[in-house]
Amino acid sequence: MLEEEDSDRIEKICPVCKKEATKRCSRCALVYYCCVEHQQQDWKKHKTTCHPFKIFSNEQYGRFLVATRDIKAGEIILKESPLLHGPAQITGPVCVGCLQGLEENKYKECERCGWPVCKKSCQDHPAHQAECKFTIARGSKISIQHFYVPHPTYQCLMPLRCLLLAESDPARWEALLRLESHEDERRGSEQWRNDREGVAKLIPRFFKCENKWDEDEILRVVGIVQVNGHEVPLTEPSSVAIYNMASMLEHSCRPNLSKSFTNRGEIMIWAPNAIRRGERLSICYTDVMWTTGNRLEHLQQTKMFRCECERCNDPTEYETYFSALRCSGFQTDGKCKGYLLPVDKDQWTGDWRCLRCSKEVTGAAVGKILERARIDLEAMQKHREDHCNKYMKHYSKWLAPNHQFLVDVKISLSQVIGGNNPEAIKKIPYDKLMNKIKICQDLIALFEKICPAEARAFGATRFELHAALAELGRRSTESNNSAAAAVQLEDSLHNAEECIRMLLHEPSVLMESKICAQARVNAQTLKTLLGIKE
Repeated sequence: MLEEEDSDRIEKICPVCKKEATKRCSRCALVYYCCVEHQQQDWKKHKTTCHPFKIFSNEQYGRFLVATRDIKAGEIILKESPLLHGPAQITGPVCVGCLQGLEENKYKECERCGWPVCKKSCQDHPAHQAECKFTIARGSKISIQHFYVPHPTYQCLMPLRCLLLAESDPARWEALLRLESHEDERRGSEQWRNDREGVAKLIPRFFKCENKWDEDEILRVVGIVQVNGHEVPLTEPSSVAIYNMASMLEHSCRPNLSKSFTNRGEIMIWAPNAIRRGERLSICYTDVMWTTGNRLEHLQQTKMFRCECERCNDPTEYETYFSALRCSGFQTDGKCKGYLLPVDKDQWTGDWRCLRCSKEVTGAAVGKILERARIDLEAMQKHREDHCNKYMKHYSKWLAPNHQFLVDVKISLSQVIGGNNPEAIKKIPYDKLMNKIKICQDLIALFEKICPAEARAFGATRFELHAALAELGRRSTESNNSAAAAVQLEDSLHNAEECIRMLLHEPSVLMESKICAQARVNAQTLKTLLGIKE
Protein backbone atom coordinates (compact mmCIF):
# COMPACT_ATOMS: atom_id res chain seq x y z
CA MET A 1 0.00 0.00 0.00
CA LEU A 2 1.55 3.30 -1.12
CA GLU A 3 1.49 6.09 1.37
CA GLU A 4 2.13 9.68 0.32
CA GLU A 5 4.53 11.60 2.47
CA ASP A 6 2.40 14.74 2.41
CA SER A 7 -1.21 14.10 1.37
CA ASP A 8 -2.96 11.49 -0.72
CA ARG A 9 -5.40 13.98 -2.23
CA ILE A 10 -4.71 16.81 -4.65
CA GLU A 11 -6.67 19.86 -3.61
CA LYS A 12 -8.21 21.71 -6.55
CA ILE A 13 -7.88 25.00 -4.72
CA CYS A 14 -5.92 27.94 -6.10
CA PRO A 15 -3.07 28.65 -3.64
CA VAL A 16 -3.28 32.39 -4.38
CA CYS A 17 -6.98 33.19 -3.93
CA LYS A 18 -8.02 29.96 -2.15
CA LYS A 19 -10.94 29.53 -4.56
CA GLU A 20 -11.91 26.40 -6.51
CA ALA A 21 -9.58 25.92 -9.50
CA THR A 22 -9.69 23.91 -12.71
CA LYS A 23 -6.39 24.73 -14.44
CA ARG A 24 -3.67 22.26 -13.48
CA CYS A 25 0.07 23.02 -13.59
CA SER A 26 1.23 21.13 -16.67
CA ARG A 27 4.74 20.51 -15.35
CA CYS A 28 3.97 18.79 -12.03
CA ALA A 29 0.24 17.95 -12.44
CA LEU A 30 -0.13 18.47 -8.69
CA VAL A 31 -1.25 22.08 -8.22
CA TYR A 32 -4.36 23.80 -9.57
CA TYR A 33 -4.92 27.48 -10.35
CA CYS A 34 -8.01 29.48 -11.16
CA CYS A 35 -6.26 31.54 -13.86
CA VAL A 36 -2.93 32.05 -15.63
CA GLU A 37 -2.30 35.28 -13.75
CA HIS A 38 -2.39 33.52 -10.38
CA GLN A 39 -0.13 30.75 -11.67
CA GLN A 40 2.42 33.37 -12.72
CA GLN A 41 2.05 35.15 -9.41
CA ASP A 42 2.70 31.92 -7.49
CA TRP A 43 5.59 30.71 -9.65
CA LYS A 44 8.39 32.11 -7.47
CA LYS A 45 7.14 29.99 -4.59
CA HIS A 46 5.92 26.99 -6.58
CA LYS A 47 9.00 26.51 -8.79
CA THR A 48 11.03 25.02 -5.92
CA THR A 49 8.60 22.08 -5.68
CA CYS A 50 7.35 21.94 -9.28
CA HIS A 51 8.49 18.51 -10.47
CA PRO A 52 6.69 15.79 -12.48
CA PHE A 53 6.85 13.38 -9.56
CA LYS A 54 5.53 12.87 -6.07
CA ILE A 55 7.14 11.49 -2.91
CA PHE A 56 5.78 8.19 -1.62
CA SER A 57 6.96 5.96 1.17
CA ASN A 58 6.53 2.44 2.50
CA GLU A 59 8.38 0.17 4.92
CA GLN A 60 10.17 -1.84 2.22
CA TYR A 61 11.61 0.98 0.11
CA GLY A 62 11.47 4.03 2.38
CA ARG A 63 10.93 7.20 0.37
CA PHE A 64 10.75 7.00 -3.42
CA LEU A 65 9.44 9.03 -6.35
CA VAL A 66 6.54 8.27 -8.71
CA ALA A 67 5.74 10.09 -11.96
CA THR A 68 2.62 12.27 -11.62
CA ARG A 69 2.17 12.52 -15.38
CA ASP A 70 3.55 11.09 -18.60
CA ILE A 71 7.19 12.17 -18.98
CA LYS A 72 8.48 12.75 -22.50
CA ALA A 73 11.73 11.30 -23.82
CA GLY A 74 14.51 13.82 -23.28
CA GLU A 75 12.70 15.69 -20.51
CA ILE A 76 14.67 17.00 -17.53
CA ILE A 77 12.76 16.14 -14.37
CA LEU A 78 15.15 17.48 -11.75
CA LYS A 79 18.03 19.96 -11.63
CA GLU A 80 19.47 20.46 -8.17
CA SER A 81 22.43 22.13 -6.48
CA PRO A 82 24.33 20.00 -3.95
CA LEU A 83 23.75 20.18 -0.23
CA LEU A 84 27.46 19.58 0.05
CA HIS A 85 30.40 19.02 -2.29
CA GLY A 86 33.86 17.76 -1.42
CA PRO A 87 36.69 15.33 -2.14
CA ALA A 88 36.19 11.57 -2.27
CA GLN A 89 37.05 9.63 0.88
CA ILE A 90 39.79 7.69 -0.89
CA THR A 91 41.88 10.30 -2.69
CA GLY A 92 45.26 11.92 -2.94
CA PRO A 93 45.53 15.62 -2.10
CA VAL A 94 43.18 17.86 -4.09
CA CYS A 95 42.54 21.58 -4.02
CA VAL A 96 40.07 22.25 -1.21
CA GLY A 97 38.50 24.99 -3.34
CA CYS A 98 37.92 23.68 -6.87
CA LEU A 99 38.67 20.00 -5.97
CA GLN A 100 41.13 19.49 -8.84
CA GLY A 101 43.97 17.05 -8.20
CA LEU A 102 47.34 18.43 -7.09
CA GLU A 103 50.90 17.43 -7.84
CA GLU A 104 53.78 17.53 -5.38
CA ASN A 105 55.65 20.86 -5.61
CA LYS A 106 52.87 22.27 -7.82
CA TYR A 107 50.45 23.67 -5.29
CA LYS A 108 49.98 26.48 -2.80
CA GLU A 109 48.78 26.50 0.78
CA CYS A 110 45.83 28.40 2.17
CA GLU A 111 47.54 31.34 3.87
CA ARG A 112 45.26 30.99 6.89
CA CYS A 113 45.00 27.23 7.56
CA GLY A 114 47.52 25.42 5.35
CA TRP A 115 45.08 23.20 3.40
CA PRO A 116 46.40 22.77 -0.18
CA VAL A 117 44.95 24.85 -3.03
CA CYS A 118 45.85 25.05 -6.70
CA LYS A 119 45.78 28.86 -6.80
CA LYS A 120 45.43 31.67 -4.28
CA SER A 121 41.82 32.48 -5.18
CA CYS A 122 40.72 28.92 -4.22
CA GLN A 123 41.50 29.61 -0.56
CA ASP A 124 38.50 31.96 -0.58
CA HIS A 125 36.12 29.39 -2.09
CA PRO A 126 32.85 29.32 -0.06
CA ALA A 127 33.05 25.56 0.46
CA HIS A 128 36.39 25.92 2.27
CA GLN A 129 35.50 28.68 4.74
CA ALA A 130 34.02 26.62 7.60
CA GLU A 131 36.83 24.06 7.67
CA CYS A 132 39.38 26.86 7.31
CA LYS A 133 38.17 28.53 10.50
CA PHE A 134 37.94 25.16 12.24
CA THR A 135 41.51 24.29 11.23
CA ILE A 136 42.81 27.65 12.44
CA ALA A 137 41.20 26.94 15.82
CA ARG A 138 43.34 23.80 16.28
CA GLY A 139 46.29 26.13 16.80
CA SER A 140 48.55 25.07 13.92
CA LYS A 141 48.33 24.89 10.15
CA ILE A 142 47.84 21.66 8.27
CA SER A 143 50.92 20.49 6.42
CA ILE A 144 50.45 17.97 3.64
CA GLN A 145 53.83 16.33 3.06
CA HIS A 146 52.94 13.22 1.11
CA PHE A 147 51.01 12.99 -2.14
CA TYR A 148 50.31 9.29 -2.14
CA VAL A 149 46.84 7.71 -2.53
CA PRO A 150 44.92 7.60 -0.31
CA HIS A 151 45.88 10.50 1.93
CA PRO A 152 44.60 9.84 5.47
CA THR A 153 43.74 13.45 6.30
CA TYR A 154 41.46 13.70 3.27
CA GLN A 155 39.33 10.82 4.60
CA CYS A 156 38.08 13.32 7.17
CA LEU A 157 37.40 16.33 4.97
CA MET A 158 33.97 15.51 3.52
CA PRO A 159 32.58 14.25 6.87
CA LEU A 160 34.03 17.38 8.51
CA ARG A 161 32.26 19.61 6.00
CA CYS A 162 29.01 17.83 6.85
CA LEU A 163 29.48 18.24 10.61
CA LEU A 164 30.33 21.93 10.31
CA LEU A 165 27.04 22.59 8.51
CA ALA A 166 25.28 22.45 11.86
CA GLU A 167 26.73 25.88 12.66
CA SER A 168 27.38 27.38 9.22
CA ASP A 169 24.10 26.39 7.53
CA PRO A 170 21.51 24.82 9.89
CA ALA A 171 18.90 24.39 7.14
CA ARG A 172 21.25 22.27 5.03
CA TRP A 173 22.32 20.39 8.14
CA GLU A 174 18.72 19.43 8.89
CA ALA A 175 18.20 18.33 5.27
CA LEU A 176 21.37 16.24 5.48
CA LEU A 177 20.22 14.51 8.66
CA ARG A 178 16.99 13.41 6.96
CA LEU A 179 18.99 11.26 4.53
CA GLU A 180 19.56 7.56 5.13
CA SER A 181 22.82 6.48 6.82
CA HIS A 182 22.17 2.73 7.32
CA GLU A 183 23.86 3.01 10.72
CA ASP A 184 22.68 -0.35 12.00
CA GLU A 185 23.59 -2.23 8.81
CA ARG A 186 27.06 -0.66 8.63
CA ARG A 187 27.97 -1.19 12.27
CA GLY A 188 30.63 -3.87 12.72
CA SER A 189 31.48 -4.20 9.01
CA GLU A 190 35.05 -3.84 7.78
CA GLN A 191 34.21 -0.47 6.23
CA TRP A 192 32.66 0.70 9.52
CA ARG A 193 35.77 -0.34 11.46
CA ASN A 194 38.01 1.51 8.99
CA ASP A 195 35.82 4.62 9.24
CA ARG A 196 35.86 4.44 13.02
CA GLU A 197 39.66 4.40 13.12
CA GLY A 198 40.38 6.64 10.12
CA VAL A 199 37.63 9.25 10.59
CA ALA A 200 35.65 9.07 13.84
CA LYS A 201 38.76 8.79 16.04
CA LEU A 202 41.03 10.91 13.86
CA ILE A 203 38.84 14.04 13.64
CA PRO A 204 38.70 14.73 17.41
CA ARG A 205 42.40 13.95 17.86
CA PHE A 206 43.76 15.77 14.81
CA PHE A 207 41.57 18.87 15.11
CA LYS A 208 41.82 18.94 18.94
CA CYS A 209 38.05 18.96 19.46
CA GLU A 210 37.55 15.91 21.69
CA ASN A 211 34.27 17.12 23.19
CA LYS A 212 32.60 18.52 20.07
CA TRP A 213 31.24 15.28 18.51
CA ASP A 214 31.11 11.70 19.72
CA GLU A 215 31.98 8.69 17.56
CA ASP A 216 28.38 7.82 16.72
CA GLU A 217 27.66 11.34 15.44
CA ILE A 218 30.69 11.25 13.16
CA LEU A 219 29.98 7.71 11.94
CA ARG A 220 26.37 8.63 11.15
CA VAL A 221 27.61 11.46 8.92
CA VAL A 222 30.13 9.14 7.26
CA GLY A 223 27.27 6.73 6.52
CA ILE A 224 25.18 9.53 5.00
CA VAL A 225 28.08 10.47 2.71
CA GLN A 226 28.71 6.89 1.60
CA VAL A 227 25.05 6.00 1.07
CA ASN A 228 23.98 9.23 -0.64
CA GLY A 229 27.15 10.52 -2.28
CA HIS A 230 27.23 10.92 -6.07
CA GLU A 231 30.51 10.72 -7.95
CA VAL A 232 30.92 14.00 -9.86
CA PRO A 233 33.28 13.57 -12.85
CA LEU A 234 34.02 17.27 -13.37
CA THR A 235 37.51 17.11 -11.89
CA GLU A 236 40.42 14.69 -11.92
CA PRO A 237 40.09 12.79 -9.66
CA SER A 238 36.30 12.84 -9.37
CA SER A 239 34.71 14.52 -6.37
CA VAL A 240 31.63 13.63 -4.31
CA ALA A 241 28.40 15.59 -3.85
CA ILE A 242 25.25 15.00 -1.81
CA TYR A 243 21.89 16.13 -3.14
CA ASN A 244 18.59 16.35 -1.31
CA MET A 245 15.79 15.41 -3.72
CA ALA A 246 18.02 13.22 -5.90
CA SER A 247 18.73 11.06 -2.84
CA MET A 248 15.10 9.97 -2.85
CA LEU A 249 15.40 8.29 -6.24
CA GLU A 250 15.41 4.55 -5.77
CA HIS A 251 17.92 2.19 -7.29
CA SER A 252 17.48 -0.15 -10.24
CA CYS A 253 20.10 -1.99 -12.30
CA ARG A 254 17.87 -1.16 -15.27
CA PRO A 255 16.86 2.41 -14.35
CA ASN A 256 14.53 4.65 -16.34
CA LEU A 257 16.45 7.87 -15.64
CA SER A 258 19.92 9.11 -16.50
CA LYS A 259 22.00 11.57 -14.52
CA SER A 260 24.48 14.18 -15.61
CA PHE A 261 26.02 17.29 -14.13
CA THR A 262 26.31 20.93 -15.10
CA ASN A 263 29.67 22.68 -15.08
CA ARG A 264 28.65 24.22 -11.74
CA GLY A 265 28.15 20.82 -10.11
CA GLU A 266 24.35 20.71 -10.25
CA ILE A 267 22.92 17.25 -10.78
CA MET A 268 20.61 16.86 -13.76
CA ILE A 269 18.18 13.94 -13.81
CA TRP A 270 16.46 13.31 -17.14
CA ALA A 271 14.51 10.68 -19.04
CA PRO A 272 16.23 9.23 -22.14
CA ASN A 273 13.00 7.38 -22.91
CA ALA A 274 9.34 8.13 -22.26
CA ILE A 275 8.01 7.28 -18.79
CA ARG A 276 4.32 6.71 -18.10
CA ARG A 277 2.38 8.31 -15.29
CA GLY A 278 2.47 6.15 -12.14
CA GLU A 279 5.87 4.59 -12.89
CA ARG A 280 8.46 4.64 -10.15
CA LEU A 281 11.52 6.70 -11.00
CA SER A 282 14.97 5.18 -10.63
CA ILE A 283 18.68 5.68 -11.22
CA CYS A 284 21.50 3.16 -10.80
CA TYR A 285 23.63 3.35 -7.64
CA THR A 286 26.30 1.13 -9.17
CA ASP A 287 27.53 0.49 -12.74
CA VAL A 288 24.96 -0.96 -15.16
CA MET A 289 27.85 -2.25 -17.27
CA TRP A 290 28.97 -4.66 -14.55
CA THR A 291 27.93 -8.30 -14.17
CA THR A 292 25.19 -9.13 -11.69
CA GLY A 293 27.66 -10.61 -9.20
CA ASN A 294 29.79 -7.47 -9.23
CA ARG A 295 26.76 -5.17 -8.96
CA LEU A 296 25.32 -7.10 -6.02
CA GLU A 297 28.65 -7.12 -4.18
CA HIS A 298 29.23 -3.40 -4.75
CA LEU A 299 25.73 -2.43 -3.60
CA GLN A 300 26.02 -4.58 -0.49
CA GLN A 301 29.39 -3.10 0.45
CA THR A 302 28.67 0.56 -0.32
CA LYS A 303 24.89 1.01 0.03
CA MET A 304 24.16 -1.76 2.53
CA PHE A 305 21.32 -3.51 0.72
CA ARG A 306 20.74 -6.49 -1.52
CA CYS A 307 19.31 -5.50 -4.87
CA GLU A 308 16.03 -7.19 -5.78
CA CYS A 309 15.40 -5.36 -9.07
CA GLU A 310 13.99 -7.17 -12.09
CA ARG A 311 17.38 -7.45 -13.78
CA CYS A 312 19.12 -8.93 -10.72
CA ASN A 313 16.30 -11.45 -10.28
CA ASP A 314 16.77 -12.65 -13.88
CA PRO A 315 20.16 -14.43 -14.12
CA THR A 316 19.94 -14.33 -17.94
CA GLU A 317 19.52 -10.54 -17.83
CA TYR A 318 16.74 -10.50 -20.42
CA GLU A 319 18.37 -13.39 -22.29
CA THR A 320 21.52 -11.38 -23.03
CA TYR A 321 23.65 -13.64 -20.76
CA PHE A 322 25.70 -10.58 -19.80
CA SER A 323 27.15 -12.40 -16.76
CA ALA A 324 27.26 -15.94 -18.19
CA LEU A 325 30.11 -18.23 -19.18
CA ARG A 326 30.26 -20.82 -21.96
CA CYS A 327 29.84 -24.43 -20.90
CA SER A 328 32.16 -25.54 -23.73
CA GLY A 329 35.12 -23.82 -22.08
CA PHE A 330 34.90 -26.24 -19.17
CA GLN A 331 34.47 -29.44 -21.22
CA THR A 332 37.17 -31.49 -22.91
CA ASP A 333 35.19 -32.00 -26.12
CA GLY A 334 33.86 -28.42 -26.11
CA LYS A 335 30.65 -29.42 -27.88
CA CYS A 336 27.95 -28.05 -25.54
CA LYS A 337 26.58 -24.70 -26.74
CA GLY A 338 24.93 -23.88 -23.43
CA TYR A 339 25.68 -21.12 -20.94
CA LEU A 340 26.69 -21.44 -17.30
CA LEU A 341 24.96 -19.41 -14.58
CA PRO A 342 24.88 -19.77 -10.77
CA VAL A 343 22.90 -22.72 -9.40
CA ASP A 344 21.49 -20.27 -6.85
CA LYS A 345 20.83 -16.84 -8.35
CA ASP A 346 21.59 -15.30 -4.96
CA GLN A 347 25.02 -16.97 -4.68
CA TRP A 348 27.27 -15.75 -7.48
CA THR A 349 30.36 -17.13 -5.77
CA GLY A 350 28.87 -20.63 -5.48
CA ASP A 351 28.62 -23.43 -8.04
CA TRP A 352 27.43 -22.77 -11.60
CA ARG A 353 25.27 -24.99 -13.85
CA CYS A 354 24.84 -25.23 -17.62
CA LEU A 355 21.33 -24.27 -18.74
CA ARG A 356 21.48 -26.84 -21.53
CA CYS A 357 23.33 -29.97 -20.35
CA SER A 358 23.09 -29.32 -16.55
CA LYS A 359 26.85 -29.80 -16.06
CA GLU A 360 27.98 -28.15 -12.82
CA VAL A 361 31.23 -26.23 -12.37
CA THR A 362 32.62 -25.17 -9.01
CA GLY A 363 32.58 -21.53 -8.00
CA ALA A 364 36.36 -21.75 -7.59
CA ALA A 365 36.84 -22.77 -11.24
CA VAL A 366 34.55 -19.99 -12.43
CA GLY A 367 36.28 -17.46 -10.20
CA LYS A 368 39.68 -18.46 -11.54
CA ILE A 369 38.65 -17.84 -15.16
CA LEU A 370 36.96 -14.52 -14.34
CA GLU A 371 39.90 -13.27 -12.31
CA ARG A 372 42.35 -14.13 -15.10
CA ALA A 373 40.09 -12.43 -17.67
CA ARG A 374 39.80 -9.34 -15.45
CA ILE A 375 43.55 -9.04 -14.94
CA ASP A 376 44.26 -9.43 -18.66
CA LEU A 377 41.56 -6.87 -19.47
CA GLU A 378 43.14 -4.31 -17.14
CA ALA A 379 46.61 -5.01 -18.51
CA MET A 380 45.80 -4.87 -22.22
CA GLN A 381 46.22 -1.78 -24.39
CA LYS A 382 42.64 -1.03 -25.39
CA HIS A 383 43.70 1.59 -27.93
CA ARG A 384 45.31 -1.15 -30.03
CA GLU A 385 43.05 -3.07 -32.38
CA ASP A 386 45.30 -6.13 -32.43
CA HIS A 387 45.26 -6.37 -28.63
CA CYS A 388 41.46 -6.14 -28.59
CA ASN A 389 41.12 -8.85 -31.22
CA LYS A 390 43.57 -11.11 -29.41
CA TYR A 391 41.61 -10.76 -26.15
CA MET A 392 38.31 -11.44 -27.93
CA LYS A 393 39.66 -14.55 -29.61
CA HIS A 394 41.21 -15.95 -26.44
CA TYR A 395 38.40 -15.34 -23.94
CA SER A 396 35.50 -16.12 -26.26
CA LYS A 397 36.26 -19.73 -25.37
CA TRP A 398 34.98 -19.15 -21.79
CA LEU A 399 32.87 -15.98 -21.84
CA ALA A 400 29.40 -15.65 -23.34
CA PRO A 401 29.33 -13.31 -26.39
CA ASN A 402 27.66 -10.52 -24.39
CA HIS A 403 29.72 -10.96 -21.23
CA GLN A 404 30.79 -7.73 -19.53
CA PHE A 405 34.49 -8.22 -20.32
CA LEU A 406 33.91 -8.90 -24.02
CA VAL A 407 31.47 -5.98 -24.23
CA ASP A 408 34.12 -3.74 -22.70
CA VAL A 409 36.53 -4.78 -25.46
CA LYS A 410 33.84 -4.37 -28.14
CA ILE A 411 33.27 -0.80 -26.99
CA SER A 412 37.00 -0.17 -27.40
CA LEU A 413 36.99 -1.82 -30.84
CA SER A 414 34.06 0.31 -31.97
CA GLN A 415 36.17 3.39 -31.25
CA VAL A 416 39.57 2.10 -32.37
CA ILE A 417 38.59 0.82 -35.83
CA GLY A 418 39.07 3.83 -38.09
CA GLY A 419 38.88 6.17 -35.12
CA ASN A 420 42.32 7.80 -34.89
CA ASN A 421 41.28 10.87 -36.89
CA PRO A 422 38.52 11.88 -39.35
CA GLU A 423 40.62 10.72 -42.32
CA ALA A 424 41.56 7.32 -40.87
CA ILE A 425 38.16 5.76 -41.44
CA LYS A 426 38.45 6.46 -45.19
CA LYS A 427 41.48 4.19 -45.39
CA ILE A 428 40.24 1.07 -43.61
CA PRO A 429 39.27 -1.98 -45.71
CA TYR A 430 35.61 -2.67 -46.43
CA ASP A 431 35.50 -5.73 -44.17
CA LYS A 432 36.81 -3.71 -41.21
CA LEU A 433 34.26 -0.99 -41.85
CA MET A 434 31.45 -3.54 -41.88
CA ASN A 435 32.85 -5.11 -38.70
CA LYS A 436 32.76 -1.70 -36.99
CA ILE A 437 29.13 -1.27 -38.06
CA LYS A 438 28.17 -4.73 -36.77
CA ILE A 439 29.92 -4.21 -33.45
CA CYS A 440 28.10 -0.89 -32.94
CA GLN A 441 24.73 -2.38 -33.90
CA ASP A 442 25.24 -5.33 -31.56
CA LEU A 443 26.18 -3.01 -28.69
CA ILE A 444 23.14 -0.81 -29.22
CA ALA A 445 20.85 -3.85 -29.28
CA LEU A 446 22.42 -5.01 -26.01
CA PHE A 447 22.11 -1.59 -24.36
CA GLU A 448 18.44 -1.41 -25.32
CA LYS A 449 17.82 -4.61 -23.37
CA ILE A 450 19.89 -4.20 -20.22
CA CYS A 451 20.40 -0.44 -19.80
CA PRO A 452 18.05 1.65 -22.02
CA ALA A 453 18.77 4.80 -19.98
CA GLU A 454 22.58 4.57 -20.14
CA ALA A 455 22.91 7.75 -22.17
CA ARG A 456 26.71 8.00 -22.33
CA ALA A 457 27.19 4.48 -23.67
CA PHE A 458 24.40 4.96 -26.18
CA GLY A 459 25.66 8.37 -27.29
CA ALA A 460 29.27 7.33 -27.84
CA THR A 461 28.27 4.16 -29.71
CA ARG A 462 25.71 6.00 -31.83
CA PHE A 463 28.47 8.41 -32.86
CA GLU A 464 30.77 5.59 -33.97
CA LEU A 465 27.94 3.95 -35.91
CA HIS A 466 27.05 7.28 -37.51
CA ALA A 467 30.67 7.79 -38.62
CA ALA A 468 30.93 4.29 -40.11
CA LEU A 469 27.61 4.60 -41.98
CA ALA A 470 28.62 8.00 -43.33
CA GLU A 471 31.82 6.47 -44.71
CA LEU A 472 29.85 3.55 -46.17
CA GLY A 473 27.54 6.07 -47.82
CA ARG A 474 30.51 7.95 -49.25
CA ARG A 475 31.89 4.76 -50.77
CA SER A 476 28.49 3.88 -52.22
CA THR A 477 28.30 7.35 -53.80
CA GLU A 478 31.72 6.87 -55.37
CA SER A 479 30.54 3.53 -56.75
CA ASN A 480 27.52 5.28 -58.31
CA ASN A 481 25.15 3.34 -56.06
CA SER A 482 23.02 6.35 -55.20
CA ALA A 483 20.09 4.36 -53.81
CA ALA A 484 22.25 2.54 -51.26
CA ALA A 485 24.11 5.77 -50.46
CA ALA A 486 20.88 7.60 -49.65
CA VAL A 487 19.76 4.88 -47.22
CA GLN A 488 23.16 4.72 -45.54
CA LEU A 489 23.43 8.50 -45.17
CA GLU A 490 19.92 8.74 -43.76
CA ASP A 491 20.78 6.02 -41.25
CA SER A 492 23.98 7.89 -40.41
CA LEU A 493 22.01 11.08 -39.81
CA HIS A 494 19.57 9.24 -37.54
CA ASN A 495 22.44 7.94 -35.41
CA ALA A 496 24.09 11.38 -35.28
CA GLU A 497 20.82 12.87 -34.03
CA GLU A 498 20.43 10.10 -31.46
CA CYS A 499 24.00 10.77 -30.33
CA ILE A 500 23.14 14.45 -29.84
CA ARG A 501 19.98 13.57 -27.93
CA MET A 502 21.82 11.21 -25.59
CA LEU A 503 24.81 13.49 -24.92
CA LEU A 504 23.00 16.82 -24.92
CA HIS A 505 23.27 17.29 -21.16
CA GLU A 506 26.94 16.38 -20.71
CA PRO A 507 29.14 19.12 -19.19
CA SER A 508 31.69 20.80 -21.44
CA VAL A 509 34.67 19.40 -19.51
CA LEU A 510 33.82 15.82 -20.52
CA MET A 511 34.72 14.12 -23.79
CA GLU A 512 31.06 13.22 -24.36
CA SER A 513 30.26 16.92 -24.75
CA LYS A 514 32.91 17.24 -27.45
CA ILE A 515 31.49 14.16 -29.21
CA CYS A 516 28.06 15.78 -29.08
CA ALA A 517 29.42 19.01 -30.61
CA GLN A 518 31.05 17.07 -33.45
CA ALA A 519 27.85 15.14 -34.05
CA ARG A 520 26.02 18.46 -34.48
CA VAL A 521 28.48 19.58 -37.14
CA ASN A 522 28.29 16.23 -38.92
CA ALA A 523 24.50 16.12 -38.78
CA GLN A 524 24.30 19.51 -40.48
CA THR A 525 26.65 18.32 -43.23
CA LEU A 526 24.53 15.20 -43.78
CA LYS A 527 21.35 17.26 -44.00
CA THR A 528 22.96 19.38 -46.70
CA LEU A 529 24.04 16.27 -48.62
CA LEU A 530 20.55 14.79 -48.34
CA GLY A 531 18.85 18.06 -49.26
CA ILE A 532 17.01 18.28 -45.95
CA LYS A 533 15.93 21.80 -45.04
CA GLU A 534 15.59 22.92 -41.44
